[in-house]
Amino acid sequence: MHKYNIVLGIFFLSLLHMTHGSVSRQWRRQTSADFDVLIFTERWPLTACFVWKENSESHSCLLPKRDEWTIHGIWPTKYNTMGPQYCDRSLPFNASALAPIENELKENWIDIQNGSKPYTFWKHEWDKHGTCAVVIEALNSELNYFEKGLKLLDTYNMIVVLAKANILPGETYTIDVMLTAIEEVLGKRGQITCAKHEKTGESYVNEIRICFDKSLQLTNCDGIYNFPTNCDRNKQIIYPSYVPRYLAKQM
Repeated sequence: MHKYNIVLGIFFLSLLHMTHGSVSRQWRRQTSADFDVLIFTERWPLTACFVWKENSESHSCLLPKRDEWTIHGIWPTKYNTMGPQYCDRSLPFNASALAPIENELKENWIDIQNGSKPYTFWKHEWDKHGTCAVVIEALNSELNYFEKGLKLLDTYNMIVVLAKANILPGETYTIDVMLTAIEEVLGKRGQITCAKHEKTGESYVNEIRICFDKSLQLTNCDGIYNFPTNCDRNKQIIYPSYVPRYLAKQM
């Protein structure tokens, strides 16, 4: 019996060690630099405003001064899942670090959800995604992370990319036409997400995502979550020229 208890004790200690090791490794995976690609996400402000207003009648939006896509974020991502996220809590968001580019951010990395506390959107993107991206030299600080986003928008602004394929706001397209346009202009496959109007059943272009490898070279988005789209491929998708909510109120 004594030997049995010793063996049983050793077994449970081993099991505890294995479980603890598994949990520790899992935690490291979820919050480490273990990712496959960086997703650069742009959003169409008019659709983003529609989604925000649909959540509450009291919501108001902050929109850019001209028709252009704005930045949502740069997201380190593992294939077929999401994350990692919140990788390094020892790197708290510091608003003053963005002072050199703050005016540009206010124009191009807009917190469309007007009324939130100052810097809330940027803080969220930094805490959730930026602290994971810092393992890449070009993104190794808060300033570098946000400044790189601005540079990527300058190069890959979807208002220009889509216009090169004669895809313009105020028109409707099949999602396959839009996906093909991105691939033909950029030479790589991207992702498009849509938002649906529950009352009318209409779908609107919401976000376009393009992918980069860890050397920040453009690459195909094959394998990212929901690739290539969540949009209805059997319907025309609206690329709205005004916030869709107002149209619904007039009907």
